[in-house]
Amino acid sequence: MGRSRQRVACLAVGATVALAGCGADDDAGTQERELSVWFNDPGTELQGEINDVMSSFEDANPGMSVNLRFVGGADTHQQYVTAVAGGEPPCVAQLGNTWTPEFAQMGALAEVDLSEDEAREQFVGSMVDSATLDGAVYGYPYNVANRAFVYRTDLLDASGLEVPETWEDVKAAAITLSEDNADEGIAGFGVIGGEIWYYLPLVWNWGGEIAVQDGDSWEATMDSPEAKEAFEFYGSLLRDDNVAPAESASWVGADAVQSLSLGKIAMGVFASFQVKSVIAQAPELEEHLAVAELPMGPGGNNDTFAGGSNLVIFEDCEYKEEATELLHHMVEPENVVGYTSSIGMLPASLEGMEAEQTTGSFSTELLSPFVDQARHTRYVPADPAWGEIEGSGAIINAMQAIMGGQLDADTAMDDLNAEMNSIFDE
Repeated sequence: MGRSRQRVACLAVGATVALAGCGADDDAGTQERELSVWFNDPGTELQGEINDVMSSFEDANPGMSVNLRFVGGADTHQQYVTAVAGGEPPCVAQLGNTWTPEFAQMGALAEVDLSEDEAREQFVGSMVDSATLDGAVYGYPYNVANRAFVYRTDLLDASGLEVPETWEDVKAAAITLSEDNADEGIAGFGVIGGEIWYYLPLVWNWGGEIAVQDGDSWEATMDSPEAKEAFEFYGSLLRDDNVAPAESASWVGADAVQSLSLGKIAMGVFASFQVKSVIAQAPELEEHLAVAELPMGPGGNNDTFAGGSNLVIFEDCEYKEEATELLHHMVEPENVVGYTSSIGMLPASLEGMEAEQTTGSFSTELLSPFVDQARHTRYVPADPAWGEIEGSGAIINAMQAIMGGQLDADTAMDDLNAEMNSIFDE
């Protein structure tokens, strides 16, 4: 890849986050400025896209070389921690958005050359939130993924149903679709109990908050009436209405993708890359699939989570100025859309999103609503403790207890709120 020396460490294809290292290289008595970059491994077929971006940066910056490494896997987070603790942190990183505040709080990341206001003028607001801690911006938002409402047009038409506009509409339509298609074993709605991203946003939709910030600390608000009503609503879809298979209480996104691919669910919440996966597995379904923005909740919004990654510079990077130039280069729409469109995600820049929806891979009738929904996204509480809360399984346990009838919503949510606050207070 040009002058760069590529060192590929493909620990797992499709990992969610990646990291980068940096150092100087003395060669024949002259110092070459080298940026070592760790990047989320997109798979062999897409590594060339990233290689080309790095090569074009080198061509535009004589004297600079990029040492690119593709990484990923279950131990990725530990790789970051080990690199920082060992005093050999990376220089430029593609870092998952839910981990960016954690490493910023550690003091491991350098502030970038953007104010928060400047960042919001250029990037999706929810991704800026993920890169911001205490008013300082610690990364350039790179890519973004969000979910939208996916449905089978043929099944809705056969039942005489309109596209649901509210969550109450979803409930009613799911019951009708389940009844009308019982003989074929088709469920009305794809309930997903094993991943929080499919139901935690309903707290916002019902007008509540997951947590609120008080000075430098966060306080969970999952015991609010709005949060309890939101979780009760979603849990009742399975517990009372039986609009999904019983095993969906433990489903993750991949299970629902498989079920939709097999023609076994009529509606659900899916990400753009999941829709592409369904079409790849069952191309005959493409003509029967449609996408809309998520239904509105009683709180007057349809906001959902934004996933994705940020490009960051580590504090110990020797060549911060050059690293900043690399960030500028990487977020240019022409340098990111080849990668994001291939993996079914969007560039996080507003300019890139607009281009993708107008003439790019999201300009189709099927995928365009994902861009509209991206403008209605939020971020998790920007506290380093969030990773521990997410990893504890407490939110999933609460939902599954409600779905299974082991706990009522009041008790389950009070217990969840107490557990979240105990982690925030550590």
